[in-house]
Amino acid sequence: MAMTAEEYAKHFDMALHLQSSKEEDIRRHARQARQAGVDGCYTNSFWTSVVAEELRGSDVHIGTAISFPYGCTSTAMKFAEIDEGLDVGATAVDMVVNVGKVCDGDWAFVRREVEGLREKTAARHALCKLIFEVCYLTDEEIASLTRLCCEAGVDYVKTATGSQGFPTEHQIKVMRSNLTNPQTRIKVSGVPRTFTMPASLWMIDKLGVSLIGTRMAADLVDQYRDYLVGK
Repeated sequence: MAMTAEEYAKHFDMALHLQSSKEEDIRRHARQARQAGVDGCYTNSFWTSVVAEELRGSDVHIGTAISFPYGCTSTAMKFAEIDEGLDVGATAVDMVVNVGKVCDGDWAFVRREVEGLREKTAARHALCKLIFEVCYLTDEEIASLTRLCCEAGVDYVKTATGSQGFPTEHQIKVMRSNLTNPQTRIKVSGVPRTFTMPASLWMIDKLGVSLIGTRMAADLVDQYRDYLVGK
């Protein structure tokens, strides 16, 4: 049996990270996310309070992006940004890993940041997601980072920011095969602007992807509703 439109919508986080976004752009984005009924609405952290205002009373997660898109601010700055986001209403937090530290093999450093993310969000009953930027990582690094996130209890391992490179099917499969915690799921983000509804259904059905992050989420939900009507 096909998913309902409402079920399909909950497979999406709708993100707007344009540097040039004005407040009205952010408010329009949040209203579209609310109308589409997606799982989460994401912006850069400055706009979190505005998104929280627009989504008040809905079941759409208020998402904030931490150390976005490069992940190389200090740990103290990352944690302060998480705290501020949670204080102004965030219910889901996506933090970019320090990719250089992963490539250095400094797993103790990476673990401290990941565990801090988990502790801060768990204390406030918010979701946490770690963004990998897989285009820079080897299969073994992707596998090790996935297992580390599972050990820490991270809710989602996420492929990319979309600012550097697109994830491949192979990389998603490496993440999936290293999920050692049944509570940790996969979020695919950093997909091309030409991302399509059939591609999303294939990822959900064939690759075990739980969430897809894309600016096009509301359009894809509309397309799926049309598809159901035409069946």
